[in-house]
Amino acid sequence: MEREIFVHVPFRRLLQVRDKFLALGVGAEVYFSALDLEGHSVEEVKARLTPMVEGGVPFTLHAPFMDLNPGSVDPAVKEVTMRRWLQLLPLVEFVNARAVVVHPGFDHWRYGTLVEEWMDLAARSLLELMDKYPPHLVVAVENIFDRDPWVLKGLLERVNHPRVGHCFDVGHFLLFSGTDLETWFQALGPHLVELHLHDNRGDKDAHIAMGKGIAPWDRIFSLVEATGRDPFLVVEAHSEEDALESLKYLERRFYRGDFGEEGYGA
Repeated sequence: MEREIFVHVPFRRLLQVRDKFLALGVGAEVYFSALDLEGHSVEEVKARLTPMVEGGVPFTLHAPFMDLNPGSVDPAVKEVTMRRWLQLLPLVEFVNARAVVVHPGFDHWRYGTLVEEWMDLAARSLLELMDKYPPHLVVAVENIFDRDPWVLKGLLERVNHPRVGHCFDVGHFLLFSGTDLETWFQALGPHLVELHLHDNRGDKDAHIAMGKGIAPWDRIFSLVEATGRDPFLVVEAHSEEDALESLKYLERRFYRGDFGEEGYGA
């Protein structure tokens, strides 16, 4: 089974690794922090991306997330969140991005009594975003501190948009969820549009290679396949060595390409 595979890379590291993306034939999920967007003009960012665009590298993008919250009860926080997400618009169009990943900003400690209000506000933000993003683009809402799938499920049902779905982050699930995988996929499998593939040992968000931690990968991929959906596969390792190991794991599983022995950065 051949699958298109993407590798997560922060924009600040792009110059170091972009030739390796071209050599390996993988897609790129480029993460932009708020400081990246403030510290570089759109033309500067495009100049760094141009060799990959011209080389045919497929893209997804990861939006800024620190201190942002689309469901914030503070209108100013919501306004900044939308501004950051919309700063990606010229880059989405330039690289013809397939998807943009966003963090929902929800945690049960702050919003335990305001869940419904948060979901309503976040849904309005996502619908406003989709009115401005191009019509081919998928927006993937990632699980972060979620103990269970129900808030994300409620949010996505409120949005009810064919191009807004769920990014299942395996490492975050391992750390924060108290729900079993079957329950999670029963709730959010119909909304699945992207996978963030990294492992940990249950003690910190280590972003190590697939197979080096506690993730039950066979079970996860079995549940993914049972959804009948075709999510983007994004390796999200934090070291070159671990990213390459994950690529080799996916090569063995999906019979795709030969990633060889050279690294590519992450």
